[in-house]
Amino acid sequence: VALGPSATAAAATVTLTQIPTETTYHTLEEGVVEYCTAEAPPPLPPEAPVDMMAQHADTSVKPQALKSRIALNSAKLIQEQRVTNLHVKEIAQHLEQQNDLLQMIRRSQEVQACAQERQAQAMEGTQAALSVLIQVLRPMIKDFRRYL
Repeated sequence: VALGPSATAAAATVTLTQIPTETTYHTLEEGVVEYCTAEAPPPLPPEAPVDMMAQHADTSVKPQALKSRIALNSAKLIQEQRVTNLHVKEIAQHLEQQNDLLQMIRRSQEVQACAQERQAQAMEGTQAALSVLIQVLRPMIKDFRRYL
């Protein structure tokens, strides 16, 4: 049901797909339709004050206003969830990159440890060779001293 040009701020444009089947319709003015999802609002006497009529119109718009607020809040929550999901993905990628870096550091440390171990073995071999050389040269040095 589309509202006519004389619709007030309290009335809203509504399509049939938005209105539940239990809805009852009440004509307020020519071309302005109010709908209520529960029961029909009590009729107002013709001499009702203006503020009472506005209050009456506000109560009838509340279900639609609530639906609009709920839809808006739902859209905001969905958008926030999408942003949060993007942040979670970025954090996960960052953590994966840090994990990769830590693995590279571990491998590098393992390679350094192996190199240090080989270097230590080489130094032990050099020390053993020098010790043998000194033991071989001592008698030669003694003989050389005697000769001089």
